[in-house]
Amino acid sequence: MASNMTALNPDRATLNFLNSFPEAARKRGEHLQEEGAVTQIFGNHLFIQGRVENNGGVHRTTLRLQGNRWFGSCSTEDEETSGAVMFAAMLERLHRGEDLPESPNEFDDTPIVDLIEEKLDRELDDKEADFVFRVEKRYRRYVIEGEIHDHDMVRLNPRWEIASYEPLELWPVPPGDILEFWNYLGYAFDKKNLRYPEFMDAVTDLENVQRRMRDWEQEREVAAWYDRIESVNERPPQEIPHKIEFRLISTINEARVEAREEYEEEWVSLREKGEIERILKLFDASALRMDAASQILWEHFLRYSEKTGELYLDLEDEKAVLLHESSLSPKRVKRLHGESR
Repeated sequence: MASNMTALNPDRATLNFLNSFPEAARKRGEHLQEEGAVTQIFGNHLFIQGRVENNGGVHRTTLRLQGNRWFGSCSTEDEETSGAVMFAAMLERLHRGEDLPESPNEFDDTPIVDLIEEKLDRELDDKEADFVFRVEKRYRRYVIEGEIHDHDMVRLNPRWEIASYEPLELWPVPPGDILEFWNYLGYAFDKKNLRYPEFMDAVTDLENVQRRMRDWEQEREVAAWYDRIESVNERPPQEIPHKIEFRLISTINEARVEAREEYEEEWVSLREKGEIERILKLFDASALRMDAASQILWEHFLRYSEKTGELYLDLEDEKAVLLHESSLSPKRVKRLHGESR
């Protein structure tokens, strides 16, 4: 065990926690701590949150003291790596002693509020301080959970659209501190033409972020195109598009829709569900070509049929009358007994 640990006089609960790991995990964890792999750590005497980075990626760990015993969890599922990460975090906590920050919202041990005020050469007003507090809160949640969502962004700008409840991908590599975190957020807002408070320009460098994002965004765009091409290739063969017309045949009490497809001379009354389903399948596959009047008639007929279950329009029914009178082109409505309009 590192010599600086003895100087900090770890308590029994801490020693028990460290000694609970296998020797291989202890050696690897000690090496990680000595090499500076614990890139972020904060907390207090009851709770510790740490981030450890090595060739295997970024690992997050949480340590909690319950009673007289420490319990740990880690973002990685590999047992040896998980043990080494938790061991390294506890060593770092002992190494820092009283200098352990209580929150992650600092840059080079300077609170971000102090850094902004130093850049501006003035104190923040209440509205500005509240915005920084909300950024800090988002960052604290990100450090703990490793994710950021649309609803986090809305709390910083209400015009941000909530499009999904899945985590957002706003950076090629996880931000290492709150300044880097904010700059990625500022870039995301700027890209959507959503302005953030002007005073934050003091700690924002969009050009630097853009250089880092350019290659990553291009790679994602190329990957998205490959996915689209692959999905198209996997689709079933498309039907050959052909023309179709629809019209409405009306008597005093009822009206029925008739169709005439390409190369057919006769109009066919749509009296069978199977026939309607056949045409609907072609319509959904974009395999039909029709003029605007036919499309209006067809789509209104489908909605009416879905709601009522009927294949004809009962003209004593108010909904059917509305469809008959207001939604149809005169060119597509024909009355029997020779009367047309």
